[in-house]
Amino acid sequence: MEFRSLSVILLLISLVRVEHSQAQYKTVLTVKPKGPQIFSGETVTLTCSISGQTVTGWKYYWFSGDKKLHSSDENYYVIKDINRHHSLKYRCFGSLKWIRGSSQFSNEVTLRVTAEKPKPELTSNHKVAALIGNPVVLYCELDQSAGWRFYSSKHTQNPENEIKTETHSYTICSVSVSDGGQYWCRAGRGNPVYYTHYSDGLWIKVTGE
Repeated sequence: MEFRSLSVILLLISLVRVEHSQAQYKTVLTVKPKGPQIFSGETVTLTCSISGQTVTGWKYYWFSGDKKLHSSDENYYVIKDINRHHSLKYRCFGSLKWIRGSSQFSNEVTLRVTAEKPKPELTSNHKVAALIGNPVVLYCELDQSAGWRFYSSKHTQNPENEIKTETHSYTICSVSVSDGGQYWCRAGRGNPVYYTHYSDGLWIKVTGE
C-alpha cells in the first residue's frame, strides 16, 4: 500500500513538472516578407517557432481569431498569390505529438495586403550630364524597401540584361560615351520572385566637356 501511494505521488510530481515545462514553451510567429506592406500576388510564409524546441515532435496550428486556418507537421504556413482577403490577424501554437501538452499561443501578426503594385523612382547623382571618366550613381527608390533586391536595365526593359543589386543604388565607376542612354529599374522579393512595376525611364547623358 505504501509502495502504491509513493508511486502515485511520484506520478503526480512528474505530471506537474511536465505541465510546468509545457507552460514555458513560448511561441513566436514571424512573417516573410516582413513588409510593412504585402502586395497582392506575393507569396507569404508564416513561421511558427517554439522557444528551445526542434521542429520535429510537434504539430502546428495557425488561426485567425478563433478560426483554424491550417495545421501541419511543418512549422511554416505558405500563402501563395495572396490577396486583400488575407488582410487578417494571425497567431499560432504547437501541440506535442507523443505526450499531452501544447505551447503557448504566439504573438499576433497583422497582414496588410494592398492591391496596388508598387512602382520605384529612378534618379541619378547627375542632374544634367556626366563627364567621361566620372562615377555615375543610379538610385532606385522605393518607399516599401524591406527585403527587396533591385534590378537595373539599359535601352530596353529586358530581364535578361538586368543588373541585380542588393541595395537600391548602382554605380558606374567610370562612365564612357557608350554608357549613355535610357535606364529603368524595378525591384523584386520572395520565392517565387514578386516584381514591382518598372520605373519611368531615365536618360543618362555622357559628355567629354
